[in-house]
Amino acid sequence: MEFPVYFLVALVVCFLGRSLLQSRKRLPPSPWGLPLIGHLHHLSMLPHQSLQNLSRKLGGIMYLRLGMIPAIVISSPDLAKEALRSNDSSFGFRPYLLVGEYLTYNFKGIAFSNGDHWKNMRKICITELFSVKRMESFQGMRLAEVSHLVSRLAQASKSQSVVNVRELVTDFNFNIVSQMLMSKRFSGNMNLGGEEIEEARQLREVLQELARFTLKFHISEFIPAWLRWIDWSIPHARKIVAKQEKFFEKIIQEHKSSQKSRPVMDFMDILLQHQGDEEVAKATLVELLAAGTDTSACMTEWALLELLNNPEIMRKAQEELDTVVGRDRMVTESDLHKLLYLEDIVKETFRFHPPAPLLAPRMSTQACVLGESFDIPKGATTIINFYAIGRDPRVWDKPEKFWPERFQGSRIDVKGQDFELIPFGSGRRICPGMLLGLRSVYLTLANMIHGFNWEPVVCGGSYNMDEAFMSVIWPKLPLQAKVTSIGYNFKGIALASGDHWKNMRRICNTKLFTVKCIDKAAHALGIRSPNLLVTRS
Repeated sequence: MEFPVYFLVALVVCFLGRSLLQSRKRLPPSPWGLPLIGHLHHLSMLPHQSLQNLSRKLGGIMYLRLGMIPAIVISSPDLAKEALRSNDSSFGFRPYLLVGEYLTYNFKGIAFSNGDHWKNMRKICITELFSVKRMESFQGMRLAEVSHLVSRLAQASKSQSVVNVRELVTDFNFNIVSQMLMSKRFSGNMNLGGEEIEEARQLREVLQELARFTLKFHISEFIPAWLRWIDWSIPHARKIVAKQEKFFEKIIQEHKSSQKSRPVMDFMDILLQHQGDEEVAKATLVELLAAGTDTSACMTEWALLELLNNPEIMRKAQEELDTVVGRDRMVTESDLHKLLYLEDIVKETFRFHPPAPLLAPRMSTQACVLGESFDIPKGATTIINFYAIGRDPRVWDKPEKFWPERFQGSRIDVKGQDFELIPFGSGRRICPGMLLGLRSVYLTLANMIHGFNWEPVVCGGSYNMDEAFMSVIWPKLPLQAKVTSIGYNFKGIALASGDHWKNMRRICNTKLFTVKCIDKAAHALGIRSPNLLVTRS
């Protein structure tokens, strides 16, 4: 009985000592708290909504104790700008997360790491994966995936079947990311063999279990470092790591053995070449697969859901597509900069339904001052509630209405400079995959509504807009709708048939997608070791 008593006394002493020190500082306002758990009891299963309700009472900045960890919650664009731009150097670190220690091999990826390792990994990702040149080099692969998506919709329209939109857009984004990373296409491919299907199933299972584990309560994230050993989640984390290790070890060994037979390098090759540490490659791959798939898929689903609930907005978007693109081909990336109303729809979806409503938390590495001379203690976890900013009536007119027209004539953008709209964050920790995410959402949504009409399959024609906190903030129920073809005269390759399709396919295979053409394009882009991917049909 002595150890539990001493342990409890130690916790109480730590709590009282911390409270006494913090009482001498001018901290932001707080709600009422409890010993040991602090303000955790104020948070619901949708913490972004709970924090929004608190901010309405306490203002744009709050001080919370999440267990024994101090936290600052910012729900104001001005204070977000102050933290992420004026004091970016003070808020450049990530706080401790259990998933970072165990599932990314002691912070060897990019999302949860700090210091020199994070700088090196970010540099590799930006130059070898997410640069403008690299995005252009993957354009052919993205076009092929759009063709697969449009073909699946065309088949559904012919059979008058109901489409599971979440499954469709998740497959699309997952295939893009997996091909960029490791030259593998896992989903929606009828030509996969039994072993490949099982491999795809295992990868999805690993990523889903990782997402569920990340969002669970882990006591080690709310107590001092010297007490983390008591976390009962650690054995579960080790089991997930064992599954993850088994899968990625197999992938890496296969990749090494087939390297000479591949005409070009992919991102896994580059990671192994630059780092030499397989754990770095595994950690980075699992982070990029998880982050790069669900965020873009979630955005596309929310956007289409809002268009189905707002037929007039859908009609205006389709009219713009008819004018800019015409009725005889798919939407390509060269069209996107001309689709201004579509861009407004995507911006409004980011504002109203951000996939990550609480921007990835940061940690203050030194004490500083924010707002009205509020003291921010060193080591405080800092959370930007972008969901609250996006629905703040002091920032937006009619904030509870989905209204893309609010952006017409506005220069507000999503790229981290306008703090009213920062779904990708800002400053040195801004999402490095922003360019890929935007292109994927624009390209998917444009082609889904360009060649097809969508009909609700719910009573009353209006969908439920409730949220569910999973890997990201998805609609609570997966969107299902009936799709019908508008009857365009497609003259391209994706939806063409007969002799025209055969001729176009022969031209593409002999004049565009040969290794010689790819190498020539890579040389023109200045890529010494091209990462262009050859799509094998």
